[in-house]
Amino acid sequence: MPDRNYTVLSLIAAGGGVDGGLENPQIRLQRGSRVYGTSMSRLYAEPNLDTLLQSGDQVIVKEDDRYFLSVGAAGQEALHPFTRDVLSAMDAVSIIGGVKDSRADPQGVLILREYPASALSPGVRGPRNQRVIFGLDLTSADGLFSARNFQVMPQDLVYVTESPVTTTQTIFGLIGAAFGLARQV
Repeated sequence: MPDRNYTVLSLIAAGGGVDGGLENPQIRLQRGSRVYGTSMSRLYAEPNLDTLLQSGDQVIVKEDDRYFLSVGAAGQEALHPFTRDVLSAMDAVSIIGGVKDSRADPQGVLILREYPASALSPGVRGPRNQRVIFGLDLTSADGLFSARNFQVMPQDLVYVTESPVTTTQTIFGLIGAAFGLARQV
């Protein structure tokens, strides 16, 4: 290290900066057996996180490998990388392209989460079941605030239910097609 005031950002700058092609680049500082980490954007935004390096420290910059899935009547059915450190349910709905008026039920946004068995703690604060479904109603103010404050976790599944209107339209279409076939016979 060139001097005693050599920090993580000094090291990254000396190395040529962060590759612009990385999606939500993450920084990891390994000091002994402990690993500390945050995103590069947070490190830039909060200079107090720029840590002085010590002999033996290892610094790694890598792309964020966290993701969530979207299925159902969502704007997009896909695997979505995290674009920031913390994603809210409202962020996730925005990333998937919103809730389509013609297909989706804004009262039926579900987030399916699976906890590891080691995280379960019945009768104590924490999840009681390994598989949990959280429901959000985006038609009410309370639901919108809840969606803005609900944190999406890596590997969560965001499922947007189909609108009852879509189901009704499908049934009427089938009935109409059946009557059309009957008239042709």
